Amino acid sequence: MPFVIDIDPVAFRVAGLDIRWYGLTLVLAMLVAYSVADHEARRRRLPAGIVADAVIWVAVAALAGGRLLYVLQNGLPDLAADPAHLLMVWTGGLSFYGGLVAGALALVVLARRRGVSWMAALDVAAPAAAIGQAIGHVGCLIGGDSAGIPTTVPWAVVYRNPAAMAPLDTPLHPTQAYEAIALLGLFVALWAIRRRPFMAPGALAATYLGGLASIRFVLFFLRDEPSVLLGLKTAQLIGIAIGIAAVGLAVLARRRSHSVLAPSAHLEVVA
Repeated sequence: MPFVIDIDPVAFRVAGLDIRWYGLTLVLAMLVAYSVADHEARRRRLPAGIVADAVIWVAVAALAGGRLLYVLQNGLPDLAADPAHLLMVWTGGLSFYGGLVAGALALVVLARRRGVSWMAALDVAAPAAAIGQAIGHVGCLIGGDSAGIPTTVPWAVVYRNPAAMAPLDTPLHPTQAYEAIALLGLFVALWAIRRRPFMAPGALAATYLGGLASIRFVLFFLRDEPSVLLGLKTAQLIGIAIGIAAVGLAVLARRRSHSVLAPSAHLEVVA
């Protein structure tokens, strides 16, 4: 028997304003991500207050970049009819990759302005991003955003609420739940290896990017979106680019680590 989801995407209304489950889970995701990042920044002894500053920079950039890419991929007709649709984040619809790239760029700029290693800043953000995204997908599941293709698996989900973004009365792959679980696993892995000696600055961020790209590449075969090149969807092509960037970051992290260790090793030999 499929799992039936008959939940109004609007949790409640305040002064005529719809407060959606998607928005509520987004707020929760940001709070948890902040707590994780702040804990890690303190452990790494980064400058006090940098996480609080980063929240503003990254949140604004990620929302703007995530919404922009989502609308470009899925909402161009709505945008043509009403340009204000670009700003309607509360209606649901953010692209992970759009938010990821914009947020990462904002974090790099902030780190350089504060005199902090941008690799260390990305490492702090990596586990926070993973757990935040995992929580955010719960909101997608409730509202039917980013739903999967029709299926006969016993754990399929069926949407019944007319306001849901997914097709109604059709058993679908709960790809939002798949991704939430996979991202939670990625977070656990990142948290477990973050203290290991072999994790040079930048390596944790590279691991996150590679894991995220792999997860989404596989799951998008279960998403009902058009193929654009070689049977692959837009997000999968972007994921390949992100995966390549992850490899490049890992190589750069390793080289920088060796360049730092080399002088001390040389001195030991000479002594």
